[in-house]
Amino acid sequence: MKNFAQFSTIKTGEAKLTQGFWASRVENYMDIIHNLESALLNEENAARLLNFGIAAGEIEGEFYMNFWSDGDCYKFLEGCLNQYATTKDAEILELVNKYIPWIEASQEEDGYLGTQTLLTDRERWVDIETHELYNMGHLHTLGCVHFEATGDDRLLKVALRNADYLWNLFSDEPYELANFGFNPSQIMGLIDLYRISKEEKYLELANLFVSMRGRKLEANSDTHSGKDCSQNRVPLREETQAVGHAVTGAYLYAGATDVYSHTGEEALLNASTRIWKDLIKRRIYITGAIGPQYVGISDRGDRVFESFASEYNLPHRVAYNETCANIAGAMWAKRMLQVTNEAEYGDWFETIMFNSGISGSSLDMKSYFYSNPAAHRKCNHIEPTFEQFSHVPNKRFFTFDCWCCPPQLLRTYTGMPKFIYSKNDKGIAINLFAGCDIKTTLANGSAAEVSMVTNYPWSDSVVINIDDAPQEGMELTFRIPAWCSEATLNGQAIAAGMHTKLVTKGETLSIILPMKVELYGANPLLEQSNGMVAVKRGPIVYCLEGTDISDEYTIDDLTMPINAKFTETTIDDLPYQMVGLETTMKVRPSEDTLYYKVKDDLDNEVKVRMIPYFSWANREEQDMSIWFPRT
Repeated sequence: MKNFAQFSTIKTGEAKLTQGFWASRVENYMDIIHNLESALLNEENAARLLNFGIAAGEIEGEFYMNFWSDGDCYKFLEGCLNQYATTKDAEILELVNKYIPWIEASQEEDGYLGTQTLLTDRERWVDIETHELYNMGHLHTLGCVHFEATGDDRLLKVALRNADYLWNLFSDEPYELANFGFNPSQIMGLIDLYRISKEEKYLELANLFVSMRGRKLEANSDTHSGKDCSQNRVPLREETQAVGHAVTGAYLYAGATDVYSHTGEEALLNASTRIWKDLIKRRIYITGAIGPQYVGISDRGDRVFESFASEYNLPHRVAYNETCANIAGAMWAKRMLQVTNEAEYGDWFETIMFNSGISGSSLDMKSYFYSNPAAHRKCNHIEPTFEQFSHVPNKRFFTFDCWCCPPQLLRTYTGMPKFIYSKNDKGIAINLFAGCDIKTTLANGSAAEVSMVTNYPWSDSVVINIDDAPQEGMELTFRIPAWCSEATLNGQAIAAGMHTKLVTKGETLSIILPMKVELYGANPLLEQSNGMVAVKRGPIVYCLEGTDISDEYTIDDLTMPINAKFTETTIDDLPYQMVGLETTMKVRPSEDTLYYKVKDDLDNEVKVRMIPYFSWANREEQDMSIWFPRT
């Protein structure tokens, strides 16, 4: 199997969280898992494990709600198995084993699997919004994770049968199916199967699904045929911008990067790089969020949904920024980091993971946001009275009419070890500083073990222990974040960017990343944030909620001095001993009229406490903002 990437993804179970930020979020993993399972067994939820039970003849009922339900169930089970791989908790395995026979029984003789057609009169391969390939792609990944975590090949066999079915259906490139591939998790899923089975046809099929984009261009009445919404107007290898549905786009770009890692086709890497540069120059939030609009028009005139917007169009209160899209952006960034070893991708990967990638869950992981706006006003809700503002949140949900984000969050949290580390023939790469250990085998058969001890990003100290390495040593690759200008390694100054160091068994590296609180502005073309500032400490973007203002003023009455002084404090009224920021803001009273005379009075000041953006909406409903007028 050829590999053109600088680094490869580690196997499920090769690394585990031990302490610190990410470990603390899954300490109560069985409570989280049972909470999500109960939602998936709720008859009125949009994603339902129940559909498999009905298909298997184990329970009575009818298919209900979303055609992409199967895929969301697979993501949930994948999240469970990620956690089992590191804990070996028999309770997790018992839960997963309940549903495997249901999934096996739902697969048809030819390998097709989809309860949305099996239980309804909906025909196969007629409408791409039936989400057949989305569901199947997550099945492929689930089968691989289940096999890696347990050695049990039951779900892997289901996945391989399904992939063989897809090969038989698509390998001849039937023109009538050229538009299929919407929400293309199957590209990444097929690469997962290729890496486990070494079957070349799965790589070929993944490449075919990438190449299908933009192949069938005649305009139909639907949203997707030859249209930008599904990245289908322009062939991917010719694309110049991030366009269309943000989840399907990021999945496509991540999948194409996976394909490049095994084919070495420069056109794919060039396209992914070009689209990425467009994204970070014009279309991404300071939190790393992507996809600001629910419905709009692309630059080429197509109607688009849940999508990237026109350049420098990043609204605050009405921002869409679906949780799944933000996490998909991190998946893409991490893959680009692995194939290029360029720090820019790691910096944005880190930004997403500590901000918009996790703001979609409550701190206890039991209620959720679909969308992740950059501001909220409790007395001026964005009501979904027409499609423009569908899913913009006013409170977190347990069940919902589009329940794809909760299992996406679960598999992300429990799968963090695979995000944190990568490896190659020469050694190990640290993609994100975290309390996490890895035990793996390098290409020459030598054992390699690394452990990290840190409370990053609350603490600036990272200790890396080389617990085992080949006798001749191995390479350790790590990134000093771009935001840090005064980092040290073992007491010596070290610049921001990627670094590779030859390390030996028993060696310890001590990295210090001083975290200054800094104000950030926005490009003047980004009109919604022009003349405003945001607050960051290290990789964390901070926000202000209404109850953290010490006087009777509202957020809209306040401005941020450009010379503001900040004092770090422990947030005692929220979990995890997070770092809060206390500061003083100026008062500039606002009024309710559309326009009003500005009063020349900024003498009044008010004390406030800011909290990490990802932790907003974990108390009573209240106003929230990331951006503030600068004084």
